[in-house]
Amino acid sequence: MRKLLQRRKEAYQRSFQKHGTVARALKWQTQKAANIRYQNLTAEIDFNGKSVIDLGCGFGDAIPFIEKKSKNFTYLGVDLVPEFIQEARRRYPKHSFLVGPWQELIRKSDIILLSGALNSKVGKGEYSYRRKAISLMYQHANEALAFNMAGGFPQPKNKSKNKVYYVDSLKILKFCYSLTGKVILRHHYRKKDFTIVVFRS
Repeated sequence: MRKLLQRRKEAYQRSFQKHGTVARALKWQTQKAANIRYQNLTAEIDFNGKSVIDLGCGFGDAIPFIEKKSKNFTYLGVDLVPEFIQEARRRYPKHSFLVGPWQELIRKSDIILLSGALNSKVGKGEYSYRRKAISLMYQHANEALAFNMAGGFPQPKNKSKNKVYYVDSLKILKFCYSLTGKVILRHHYRKKDFTIVVFRS
């Protein structure tokens, strides 16, 4: 896992060096594409008075979408890439950020968000890797977790050269239902992408 995280970190650092402080550095095609995902990530959640941890936060740009719903929340962003966190602190100095693997820095929070951090291929055990990540988030979420992922139904084809792994969204949904009956699937907003919100029972 540490080798995988190191490779991922270095890939994002190269992307940051190439593109700078824009959405392409985070491997989003455009800022509009990133914004659509943030909108759907936050759409079903009440943030008022809540503690929020944003895993793989990038530049912290989920914050304005949370602020549209509430001004009263505490936010902690976590990302593996120091350059991303430096920019996030510049953009949102009133909020807190940590550098490191989110799997190690995750903590109990009312709301857990994750956008894009489960899209990369891991080689073997693509679904077991994602199930473990979802389980870890669920264990730390006091009220709800929301994540997006590349994929859909029917499952998009995974090309060997593609660094993104497209999952079967119904397999992920079924796993989430094994955790709780309170689940929302948002699958309408973009081809080959979906959002799931999981509420604690």
